[in-house]
Amino acid sequence: MLEQLGKYRIDSVLGKGAMGTVYKAFDPHIARTVALKTIRKELFGDSHHAELVSRFKNEAQAAGRLMHPNIVAVYDYGEDEGSAYIAMEYVEGTPLNTLLATQQARDLNHSLGWMRQLLLALEYAHSKGVVHRDIKPANLLITADARVKVTDFGVARLDSSTLTQTGSMIGTPSYMSPEQFCGELIDGRSDVFSAGIVLYQLLTGERPFSGSATMVMQQILNQTPVAPSSLNLALDPALDSVIARALAKRPSDRYPSAQAFLDDLQALSGNTTKGTWANAQVDDDRTILMRPGQGVTSGVHTLPTPPTLVTTPVETLTPWKLAMMPELESLLSHQIGPLARFLVRKSLTATDDFDAICAALLPHIPSERGREQFASASHSLFQRLNPPTSIPEPTAVTQSHVATHTQQPCDPGLDSAFTEMAERRLAAVIGPIARIVVSRAARATSLRQPFLQRLAEHVEDEAQRLGFLNSFGPTP
Repeated sequence: MLEQLGKYRIDSVLGKGAMGTVYKAFDPHIARTVALKTIRKELFGDSHHAELVSRFKNEAQAAGRLMHPNIVAVYDYGEDEGSAYIAMEYVEGTPLNTLLATQQARDLNHSLGWMRQLLLALEYAHSKGVVHRDIKPANLLITADARVKVTDFGVARLDSSTLTQTGSMIGTPSYMSPEQFCGELIDGRSDVFSAGIVLYQLLTGERPFSGSATMVMQQILNQTPVAPSSLNLALDPALDSVIARALAKRPSDRYPSAQAFLDDLQALSGNTTKGTWANAQVDDDRTILMRPGQGVTSGVHTLPTPPTLVTTPVETLTPWKLAMMPELESLLSHQIGPLARFLVRKSLTATDDFDAICAALLPHIPSERGREQFASASHSLFQRLNPPTSIPEPTAVTQSHVATHTQQPCDPGLDSAFTEMAERRLAAVIGPIARIVVSRAARATSLRQPFLQRLAEHVEDEAQRLGFLNSFGPTP
């Protein structure tokens, strides 16, 4: 291990990354422990070496001017033959990504308290002309007294600007703003977008955009994430609009500043939680956000169980749902990533009809091709496992009604060739969900006319609906 770097004595390695190594070091001149972050010079390339090292130094100096209790202070900049380095405040803390590794929603007071500190740090930095550009849980240290310390100011600015000019993209796609992906000019609203992702993850346990780098980019540029309150039922739905504005695709539609984002969060919380925001301690209390004016008799509203992303315990699902759940989760996860697990379980608890379950999942898939693949695969899964469809509660049901329920899709009068033709024609009007609509209608009746009428109910435009029906001519 390296023993000395400039005036600093190297004591241990804190971490290693693509850009270099972070050491725990000691400054003998003022007897101070520091974190020493090194940047390997070969990353800069020979042709632009002097210019890029100069920019790195200037940005480190800019970060060094940020003196804020929620920002890791930068003390010094230096170079040797193999690396450039920055000496920073040494913080005893846990990176937020480590706390989020369990993929569970965090306590609401803690989440809002951490966000308050993050947004205050960003507002201060932006006022000094410094944009972080890589806000993510790994760059947020949480100390034992619940203080947030934002790290990598200046260095992150280099990651997304200077180094990318050499053809090396260094960043974290899941937390990048749309304008970062598009190579546009960046300002503080990019950090607001990234902070919105962090808040979403804190409140739900899941990132709003996940998957491969290509999939994440497509989602960030085009997809609206699922509302947080639909994943964590303990949340006030009013939070959805606040997070949605922070995650707006266009910077002009986003909060204009970190302070504006914070103002809305604090206004939403009313007076019931403000007092606990700054100094929330880590404990086992589970809290909910109270609407403005909705008081509580005690300072904290305790839930009987932790906030969860699953609306009903898995153990309460029927056997056919338990058998189907892992495969359905796997099919959906190929399209949208880890969020599939929670969406599938929520859909399984909502209905006993397999087609309705799949229809509820389709809108969460961003691409048409992905929806087609999922519709086809889920249909095959149903055919293989063949779970029972929902049946109304017992009433005075006639024998003819029972017969209608038990008829098979391929009974005489409604053969496979006809249903396939109907599916193709319906898909041209309503898209890939046609496969599920056709399958459901075919199980409900074996007669062509009622079958087509059921399909036509899913065509909203009257002219298209009549055109669809007329394309089959007279039916028996």
